Amino acid sequence: MKYKELAIGVLVILLVAGVTGVSATALEVHRVQEIALPAPTWQQVNEDGFGDPDASAVSALAAFNGYLYAGTTNPTDGARIFRSGDGVTWTPVTDPGFGIEHDIRPPAILDMLVFNGRLYASTGRGDGPAQIWRALDGVNWAPMTITGFSNPDTVDFTPFAEYGGWIYTGASNLISGAQIWRSMSGDNNTWAKVFPGALQAAPGGVTGMAAFAGELYAAVDSEWSAQIWCSSGGSWTAVMNNGFGDPVNTATGGMAVYGNYLYVGAGNQTDGAQLWRTGNGTSWEQAIDPGFGDPNNQKVELVFIFENLLYAGVNNSVTGMELYRSADGVTWEQANSDGFGDADNTATNASNAFAEFLGDLYVGTVNLVDGGELWRLHQQSPPPSPTPTPTLTPTPTLGPPPLLAHLYLPLLIGGP
Repeated sequence: MKYKELAIGVLVILLVAGVTGVSATALEVHRVQEIALPAPTWQQVNEDGFGDPDASAVSALAAFNGYLYAGTTNPTDGARIFRSGDGVTWTPVTDPGFGIEHDIRPPAILDMLVFNGRLYASTGRGDGPAQIWRALDGVNWAPMTITGFSNPDTVDFTPFAEYGGWIYTGASNLISGAQIWRSMSGDNNTWAKVFPGALQAAPGGVTGMAAFAGELYAAVDSEWSAQIWCSSGGSWTAVMNNGFGDPVNTATGGMAVYGNYLYVGAGNQTDGAQLWRTGNGTSWEQAIDPGFGDPNNQKVELVFIFENLLYAGVNNSVTGMELYRSADGVTWEQANSDGFGDADNTATNASNAFAEFLGDLYVGTVNLVDGGELWRLHQQSPPPSPTPTPTLTPTPTLGPPPLLAHLYLPLLIGGP
């Protein structure tokens, strides 16, 4: 099995002040500073592509019943799920594409979530409809839908979220754009569409969901402009619908709550990767210098918390994906070497390709050359809990009136 290990010291640190308003051009860098944190040591813990170079990404991770599960993307043979009891030795627990026929064989596992004692996996990135599978034991998988909830234009289900006792999934529909579905039990024939689509019927989807201040927030990307929607369990309201004040911002990434703020990744091909935050759900400010100062960093894809630190992962097709971390959401250091030492590790899958297992951090990569890689950061002594910086008051960016849609569609297949 091929393993790589690398350790890095503290690299360039960027301190970025919050800004008034929501324009990236108003950003001002105040100082450059080091963070007094232990130097992270990373180790690759899988063979590239789990032995198959066509498995181009480790695209989803989840811990369940004493095992770490890793979902892959494989456009040739179909997606597959592996598991490990120690984070190093891996065994497949599904056949490629769940063993189903080629024309609807899912090429990618896009997210995994534990809900009500079962492990769920969502699929997409193919010509066929999106699917949801689940397992009680992590080995025997049953489909909750293989028809995109009876709509072949629903091609992706990602991400999952749990909120208010419901399981939610975001969806991408080629006709109506972003959708959100939910179920109280997760069973087939119980899912209902609660979010009817983005503001415009354009290709796009939901890239992240997170509970914040008693509501569920969803990040939506679109060909027109990035959007943020929220709901307390009923109708959905757009709290940002104009790309954070810049229509060029069409892409969103993952979401996470850190301190008193909700963070969401974003980006565009002009200004590069961005990380936005809000303390009240409606007013947004930049938390980083665009691209962390590197124009090759195109989008903040991964946003998550580990050991009281906020992490942000950026896509970079030139020198490889980069991970940054912060103890306050404002001052940042790079936490890996570019691409983990391999420029072909260009990206990760939103906030779906990370997990904490046995006290360690795991991050999956996209590698179109050798196959997706899985990297582990060993547990360190956690820093103090974050001390949020003062809340700023940018001009709110308000959305349209709330929307409400409860469309119950019958599903065509079954499974426990």
